Order: sequence, then C-alpha cells, then structure tokens
Amino acid sequence: GTYKCRDIAGTKRPSTHRWGTAIDLAADKADYWRWRSRTPPDEGSPGIAYRNSVPMEIVSIFERHGFIWGGRWYHYDTMHFEYRPELLPHR
Repeated sequence: GTYKCRDIAGTKRPSTHRWGTAIDLAADKADYWRWRSRTPPDEGSPGIAYRNSVPMEIVSIFERHGFIWGGRWYHYDTMHFEYRPELLPHR
C-alpha cells in the first residue's frame, strides 16, 4: 500500500498515501485501532486496546530515515509509515 488517491478512513481529509509519502507494510499482519474493541470500563479507564506485531528493528530503520510510525499513535496503525522527517527529533 503506497500511492492511493484516497481520504483518511472515516474522514474527509486527504491521506498522505494520496501524496505518495506513506507506505503500509504487511497489512495482513498489521494491527489497527479500528479493528480492535475498546477496553471494557471494568478493566480501568476506557480506551483503545493496543496491539503490535511489527518488529521494532523495522520501526527503527524507518525512523532513522525520516519516517514516523503509526504504531506510536493513540489511534494506532502499525502498518503505516509516513515520510515526515520534520516531525522527528534531530539526532
């Protein structure tokens, strides 16, 4: 999943895939907040149950080259890598 002229799921805002600056890897193995159920209130504060199966070594490589990873977002999308070097701390 690289270039695709579409909006962000559930919104009318353009996706970064539209500009060719995002890539989705291994979508069949990904974890995405919209696919998960919310944490039941009796187990603490309600929220989105987090899950990830992307090796952190892969995340590290992408981040080293200016990508942000959707697995770090509250509304996580572990397959999503987006080229946004201006958002990363300078090393």
